[in-house]
Amino acid sequence: MSWATPSYFWLLWLVPILIAILVISRRRSELQLLQFMESKMAMRLAPQRNRWRLGIKAGAAILGIAALVVALARPQYGHYFEDVSAQGAEVLVILDVSRSMLAEDVAPNRLSRAKSDILDLVERMPGDRVGLIAFAGAPSVQVPLTLDHGFFKMVLQEVGPESAPRGGTMIGDSIRKALEQFEKSSQSDRAIVIITDGGDQESMPIEAAKLAAERQVRIICVGLGDPAEGARIPQRSASGELKYLQHDGQEVWAKMEDSVLKEIASVTSGAYIPAQTRNYDLGQIYADNLERMRRDEMFVEKRQRLYERFQLPGGIAVFLLMFDQLVAARASGPRKPG
Repeated sequence: MSWATPSYFWLLWLVPILIAILVISRRRSELQLLQFMESKMAMRLAPQRNRWRLGIKAGAAILGIAALVVALARPQYGHYFEDVSAQGAEVLVILDVSRSMLAEDVAPNRLSRAKSDILDLVERMPGDRVGLIAFAGAPSVQVPLTLDHGFFKMVLQEVGPESAPRGGTMIGDSIRKALEQFEKSSQSDRAIVIITDGGDQESMPIEAAKLAAERQVRIICVGLGDPAEGARIPQRSASGELKYLQHDGQEVWAKMEDSVLKEIASVTSGAYIPAQTRNYDLGQIYADNLERMRRDEMFVEKRQRLYERFQLPGGIAVFLLMFDQLVAARASGPRKPG
């Protein structure tokens, strides 16, 4: 079971508060009654059976409010598939998750900043299919092209250095993996957004970019990090102590290398964004370079949905709150003297 709006559970704090109010109110009423008459007379005017009614009334109100909170939290379980139709372009995001992306010359670090900017990008793409590839020494498809932006965002938040099979920076392999994800029959424009801090020659990225150009796939490259001095790569030891990555006894300083990124963008008629350590708006970059991409004809994608189950707790809440009112209306008056 999952909950669509679990934030409403904080309202359950109202239950103990309501119980306390009812107990204090009841006790205060009894004390006020005893100030004006003896206890025997008070019992005749407020018989024991009415106390049971008040207890039932209070219990129904409290349980009704609790059930209402559960309904507001919207329990969901069981799933079905729904056909979703849309017209849109196809954009694959390639995110560098190598350890150098943990450098903190961009606050809070390069990787976290990249994730935040990707979220801004997705907000500009309501009708487009998006996908996510994480790469370091090898690419890994995290999200195939989809219209389900909620799922994309959820996976993006969990991506990290452990998401790639091995360390390194293989941009060329990532571009080739991205090209495999595009549907050959699609007539919509297609684009790749690469966010990285490193250069790469071993995976032949320029050859991969030329292949993308042949398939009319534009590539936007965003270079993150300090290109001059670079930054150290933080690590946590098993004891939680902060250390920095070393190689041959020397601390590693990761610099941003952009020569390859510039050439990739040029070959594919895309764009290179030297973000470095400055603020930049990836959503605006999308608007400037990709927002006018050609949309394909209407296509259909199946999306998994969860059944809403708020009806049961909602019905219980209505019944209990109505029952509370009925008990109050039928409460008997003072017992007649025999």
